Amino acid sequence: MTEGLSAPASGGRRRAELLADIAASAIPYSGPLRDVSEFREYAALNRPSILRRVAADLAAEVPRDAGGLVAAGWRAAVLATALSLHTGLPLSVATGPEAGPAGVAAVGGDGLAPGRSVALVTTSTAGDAEVGAWVAGLAELGIRVVGVLSLLAPAARDRTAQGRPAGDGGTGSSPPRTALLTEEELAVSTSGGRP
Repeated sequence: MTEGLSAPASGGRRRAELLADIAASAIPYSGPLRDVSEFREYAALNRPSILRRVAADLAAEVPRDAGGLVAAGWRAAVLATALSLHTGLPLSVATGPEAGPAGVAAVGGDGLAPGRSVALVTTSTAGDAEVGAWVAGLAELGIRVVGVLSLLAPAARDRTAQGRPAGDGGTGSSPPRTALLTEEELAVSTSGGRP
C-alpha cells in the first residue's frame, strides 16, 4: 500500500466512524443525547464528509417505486439535495404556511405532478404527527408518499396507544419511515460502546 493512503474501512468500522463523526458535530455536549430536540442535524450535515456518507447510506433505503424526492420544508433540503445527487431522482421542496406542515402550500421542483410517487425527506426532529401532516398535505395535491427518510429516528413518543403514528388518522396507512441511525445507536457511540 502506498504510504499516506489507508485502506477503506470495513462496513462496521465505517459505520462506527460515521456515528462518531455525527455525534461529535451534532450533540452540543459530551455524552449521550438526552433529547432529540437537542440534536443539531444541520451542524452534522454541514460537514461535506458526513453529508456524503449519510447520503450514500440512506440512498440505499429510498423506496424503489419513488419517482422523486420531496424535502419537507427548507430545513430538510440539505439532506434531500444530497440524496437527489446520489440517486439521480428529481428533487422538490414542499413548503407550508410559515414553512410548517399544516397544509402544504406549494411544491416546487422538477415536474412534480399529481399521481407521482415520492419519498419524503424530513428532519430528524420531525415527530410522527408532523410527518403525518406533510404526508396528508402532499396527498391533497395528489402526490403519494411511498416512504419517509431521515438521518435520526426519533423515539416512539408520538405514537398512539395502538402503536401507530399519531399522524395517520388511525388508519395505519402511513408510509414506512426509515432513518439511517437510531437514538440508541447514537447513545452507544457516545458512551464508548456501552448501552
